[in-house]
Amino acid sequence: MADFGSAKKRLFFALWPDDEVRKLVVTDTERAIRAAGANPVSPFNYHVTLAFLGAVSASSLNDIVRVCSDIRFRRFLLQLDRTGYWPRSRIAWLGPSHCPLELEALVDDIWNKLTDLGFRQELRPYKPHISLCRDVSGGFGMRLDRPIVWPVSSFILAQSIPGETGPVYTVLEQFAAGD
Repeated sequence: MADFGSAKKRLFFALWPDDEVRKLVVTDTERAIRAAGANPVSPFNYHVTLAFLGAVSASSLNDIVRVCSDIRFRRFLLQLDRTGYWPRSRIAWLGPSHCPLELEALVDDIWNKLTDLGFRQELRPYKPHISLCRDVSGGFGMRLDRPIVWPVSSFILAQSIPGETGPVYTVLEQFAAGD
């Protein structure tokens, strides 16, 4: 198991796209992101959050990794076919029209493990998405020519590190599907 050091770390679990999916997202959304005149999220930071933990003591990390290593899930397809805009946070996003049952079950399994460690799940409904750009001043109108199909075979534990141009996400652990 990895040695995580002693400082607090801002952590989250996520689906992390491979290079092919990342490239499709960039190609299929770049025109709309430019038209929005907003701050694009770095493609290297594209992800679908499964569970946000916030600032976590390094002493908890080995337990988090250990309990989540027990999670078993089957590979599934995530179809990204819908865009949207949240006016309050001013974020434009890409996500699925329908959340696959396998994704809902994975999120539930992660939170069941985390609850045993004292973490609390957010009360708002889970809405899987990739944030495309921030500081959008108006609506985000975009229609995809075709859905982006993402074959999901793993999830990750990542750290968010503040940077000069926005956060940088670093993968700490990867958990593979167990089909």
